[in-house]
Amino acid sequence: MRAFIAIEIPEENKNEISEVQRGLKGSGVDASWTRAEGMHLTLKFLGEVFETKVLEIMNALTNAVRSHAGFRINVAGIGAFPDRKNARVVWAGIAGDVEKLATLQVAVEEAMAGLGFEREKRTFTPHLTLGRIKHIHARDRWLKSLDGIKDLELPAFEVHAVSLMKSELKPAGAVYTEMGRVELK
Repeated sequence: MRAFIAIEIPEENKNEISEVQRGLKGSGVDASWTRAEGMHLTLKFLGEVFETKVLEIMNALTNAVRSHAGFRINVAGIGAFPDRKNARVVWAGIAGDVEKLATLQVAVEEAMAGLGFEREKRTFTPHLTLGRIKHIHARDRWLKSLDGIKDLELPAFEVHAVSLMKSELKPAGAVYTEMGRVELK
């Protein structure tokens, strides 16, 4: 099964992000948009994992994060990878207590490396993937749409837990199921 470790996003934030997506859908791009129920902040993608490893992963995750205190973050700013003109991924940024978030992510990365999972080579850039761009038909309209929401800021929320998630690829899109959760102190 495919698995990853993530922070869940509150429903009210997901709903507001869905509104942003609706605005972008008419901006002259072909894209596959992340469904609201699938929005999460990925800390570590694990890839293919045997179900027999879930307990070991949960034990390592618990040891890695249980001493971390909860903190507040918020969704802030909209951008694109690799850049706005040549967008392949449109994302919402994360602001707030990003130092604590980064420290938590490093702890998760280290714990999973201890289990043999490959370390991420790219620097952690906290974001929520809003959509994957297939083609930009109307570049001017697309850039204008992004400019109109680039400074988006949603209400802050508390991060209280980290979840081990299973990802199942289905014809209608990925379905995510929480397999375990570790509460922060």
